Amino acid sequence: MSAAEILDELPKLSPEEIDIIFFRAADLRQHVITASPELLAAIDEAEESFEKEGGIPIEDVETMIKSWPTK
Repeated sequence: MSAAEILDELPKLSPEEIDIIFFRAADLRQHVITASPELLAAIDEAEESFEKEGGIPIEDVETMIKSWPTK
């Protein structure tokens, strides 16, 4: 199967199947995702904020997620 044929089939797959393919392809390439300096700074800032202010209850997170629009 060619790469073009595989790409044509991807929209037909479930999100779970796409995840399987993504992680397997990354594993085959021994792909390492590198973070930009901006992303690392944002992560550090979020961690500092969490340490100072704490987090929010998981129930609140679940409520927020349920309110997000879906396709």
